Amino acid sequence: MQIKSTIFRDYDIRGVAGDKFDKKIVAEYEKWYGKFPGVTLDLEAATAIGKGYGTIISRNGGTKVVVGNEERPFGKELKDALVAGIISTGISVIDLGVVLTPMVYFLNAYLKTDGGINITGSHNIYFYNGFKMMKKDNWPLYGAELQSLREMIIKEDFVVGKTLGVLEKQTNLIDVYFDYIYSHIKLNKKMKIVVDCGNGCAGLFAVNYLQKLGCEVIGLYIDIDTTYPNHVPDPEPPQNLKDLCKAVLDNHADAGIAFDADGDRVGFIDEKGEIISSDDLLIVMAKDVLGRHPGKTILYDIKGTGLLDKYIKEYGGVPLMHRTGHAPIKETMRKNLDVILGGEVSGHFYSVEDYFKIDDGLWAAARFLELVDKLGCKASELIGGLPRPVRTPEIKMPIEDEIKFEVINKIVAELSKHFTVSMIDGARVQFTVDSWALVRASNTSPYLTLRFEADTEQEVIRMKNILADELEKYPEIGDKLNRKEVASLTGTLGWL
Repeated sequence: MQIKSTIFRDYDIRGVAGDKFDKKIVAEYEKWYGKFPGVTLDLEAATAIGKGYGTIISRNGGTKVVVGNEERPFGKELKDALVAGIISTGISVIDLGVVLTPMVYFLNAYLKTDGGINITGSHNIYFYNGFKMMKKDNWPLYGAELQSLREMIIKEDFVVGKTLGVLEKQTNLIDVYFDYIYSHIKLNKKMKIVVDCGNGCAGLFAVNYLQKLGCEVIGLYIDIDTTYPNHVPDPEPPQNLKDLCKAVLDNHADAGIAFDADGDRVGFIDEKGEIISSDDLLIVMAKDVLGRHPGKTILYDIKGTGLLDKYIKEYGGVPLMHRTGHAPIKETMRKNLDVILGGEVSGHFYSVEDYFKIDDGLWAAARFLELVDKLGCKASELIGGLPRPVRTPEIKMPIEDEIKFEVINKIVAELSKHFTVSMIDGARVQFTVDSWALVRASNTSPYLTLRFEADTEQEVIRMKNILADELEKYPEIGDKLNRKEVASLTGTLGWL
């Protein structure tokens, strides 16, 4: 059968899902991502993906998997179609109901099942949906294996079960997840916390979860509305955190916490209404963990601050810069047993200590509160002693999926002629000892991403101009540049 190649991304399967799209939705898509591709993930594709996934599990000797879905349009329909495909291969399914992605990861590990899938569009706008897929012990199914899955679907090379797999609905299993966290993390101090779920699925769980940890909780955008009328539930872009920053100040709260739609990422605000960057927080977490596990490895993604290398070594650890992405990071953490902690600028945090080597925003939120409680400090004081280099947030530039990797490869080749470049993931260009710039293609969405860090504003602007000169060579990008924005420290080069 035929299936859209663009839905098979590096870390997961993700596409435009649904059956009807009016002009308003098409216009909304093109505002964010460019030309509307039409439906790329339909029910027929979901069933075929289920057959392929069940075949992989069966051929690896598995018998049972867990499946859940985020609350999102077309999510239940996709799940039903996916599950029909899985059970046709003889693999049984535990349907967890509406859950967050970390709950699927956790229960796959805790129940010792042979795999897990969550149906989620993650931080993408509401007409996206897809599948985050794991094998036994949460080994990620990604990259070349996803391409092999696609070939399997095209050839219809599926296992047919002697009998259908059994479908069990066990929505109460999420209590096991929460009970595990409550048994491992205790807070002595009652803190006032504002939590922003951006009208995403995390809103079903976050307030009650934090209250049971012992916090006084003020909810912001808790009710589910998958048109995301206030902001997209993505805790990385600063513009998505403006209301949370204000709410922390207005309510005299101790901190603010923001979750993405499916709960595997998290962002933090201190009591002053200031954003705590994820890479700075990882430095603090590393110090805490290395105090108990000296000599262990701390993993961070290529977008992370240059301070990580310095401080991890100072605290007695081994720094490991890694390509961005939850799937390759989880694979590395299973291969390299010295890795004790990991983090990404986007808000993924991976814990080995007392946990399952998975990215979990709710677990990370509890660990953040535990650190504030244990150190007896304010949230702002966690990172108060760190240097403050000049850095930009991640800058995102829309570009069509079909051409983004070709363009980035050309840019990497050109920059490598003139600068020292790390090509772990795109190009991290080292301009001086303390200044660097990153340009890479997103593996989950149709855009390029950039980030800059230096000791001075002038150096950041200089690097932005150099990158802009290179990007202008490509018609797919150049007409989007705004030179006034390039010359501004806070400017986004005219993009998102």
